Amino acid sequence: MCADADLPANDHSALVATTGTSHVRLARNQHHAGYSLVILREHVVDMAELPLDQLASFWRDVQRAARAIDEVFRSKKIDYLVMGHRMPHLHCHLLPQHATDDPLRNVNIAGGPTHLPPDAFHDAVTALQRAWESSEPTRET
Repeated sequence: MCADADLPANDHSALVATTGTSHVRLARNQHHAGYSLVILREHVVDMAELPLDQLASFWRDVQRAARAIDEVFRSKKIDYLVMGHRMPHLHCHLLPQHATDDPLRNVNIAGGPTHLPPDAFHDAVTALQRAWESSEPTRET
């Protein structure tokens, strides 16, 4: 994750946006349409290691990514998963839930894989990039 989170594309995802804090990526496994990740640029294992300003910046990026996902994929709810036992680098999975999803079913990030045709995946990345650019980061009050 550290080596290729900044690349335009890798085996697992494509870059949507980069901020001073994070890389936002659309997962290739689209079993949950819009499934994306926000990956901290700095190698940190746990959010407890972050100073408050960097922690706030990370969560602002997560929120902005969620707004872009919602705009493009019209999700009913987005689930946020911060784990790291298999990949010890701070990142947040954003798993959109849709009206057709069973609300009683547990979220399974390993579901699928569901891979879109290359053109459809490219279109989804481009749509998310546009939605990201048109969204404003949350302002501090």
